Amino acid sequence: MIKKLALIAAAAASIILSGCSGKSGETTTEVSEMKEQGAQVADGGLISENGLPMVVDFSATWCPPCQELKPIFEQLKDEYIGSVDFVTVDVDSVPQLARKYDIHNIPALVYISRDGKELYRTIGFIPGDSIKKVVSQYLN
Repeated sequence: MIKKLALIAAAAASIILSGCSGKSGETTTEVSEMKEQGAQVADGGLISENGLPMVVDFSATWCPPCQELKPIFEQLKDEYIGSVDFVTVDVDSVPQLARKYDIHNIPALVYISRDGKELYRTIGFIPGDSIKKVVSQYLN
């Protein structure tokens, strides 16, 4: 039993250490995914390619509340097209951005002004109407 626990602990430590010492920058795929969403990575942060304010959804595929938020986020992305960019960042794929924005809990929505400054953030699942209120308060 003790040997099994020691093996599990060693495996967990290995995974944690490999995650911490992983990539030093975003891969081409991750950067192109950001560009497809209308954002680019610059100076370690996100900026809109077309000068719009942004709502950035920091999430992960394994997170149930993140997956619950996903269709709402996509609907709002379509609704606000041309006025606010909605960008999704997978914290497992781009951990550098999660660190840059000090993301410790997901889902986290970070509201960013046209000039790249964080204006507001929410943590956890939030309904679409609440997201709209924040957008109208901070980004319109």
